[in-house]
Amino acid sequence: QAKKTTCLSNQKELGLAILMYTNDTDDTYPMDQWWDNDTPTTPQFRWQESVRPYIKNGTVFTFDDRASGAGGIFHDPATYDQEALYGVHNWLFPDGGDCPWVNSSTTPTVVSTAVDAPAQRIITVEKGLNLGNSSWLQFIADEWGWVDTVGSPLGSYNGFHWDLDQAINRDCDFGPSDSYNPNQWNTYAECGSFPRYRHANVTNVSFVDGHAKGMAHGSIIWWNNIYLPGIMPSAY
Repeated sequence: QAKKTTCLSNQKELGLAILMYTNDTDDTYPMDQWWDNDTPTTPQFRWQESVRPYIKNGTVFTFDDRASGAGGIFHDPATYDQEALYGVHNWLFPDGGDCPWVNSSTTPTVVSTAVDAPAQRIITVEKGLNLGNSSWLQFIADEWGWVDTVGSPLGSYNGFHWDLDQAINRDCDFGPSDSYNPNQWNTYAECGSFPRYRHANVTNVSFVDGHAKGMAHGSIIWWNNIYLPGIMPSAY
């Protein structure tokens, strides 16, 4: 119970740090990650670096003194201290256009005022462990990762929960380590991309308005808690 409470407190602090960041940036969310081409040997900035001034917590990489996404409030004491165990909503925190796999001259930006129900929409989750020393920085929020359909009219049906399907490596943990695993980035849309119900079938999350809450297994409803009308593609 103490570990669950600490994890919930971590999520609360992260949610408030994100709120403080948006207050200072005209309501705009940070990028999930971006590349600084002026430092080509260590180009990556993670979203955790954006919020670090508001929490002054967590470990930093020894080679560039930037936030790693581990340690301090980024560590869920109920499990292994892996980088990026807490993930952000992938439609609110886009990858920067200068990331090699995006390669765009612009980066789409999302403002918090565009979120229709801030007290209802989840912004961070505790994820399953990935292979190796780091996990995916975001959690997947797209409909295909969560549910097969929301019915007609939209929202009238809560379809099959793909986010809970352990047969396709959801709500699970892979084997973490302190060193890089050559397969750790071959695990997209698996354990490290979705919530992990590790506290007696409860997972902790934070919401766009800054509050945090423990959610029982199966209680996160994509239509109610994840989907962002006007920001994400139309539901089906």
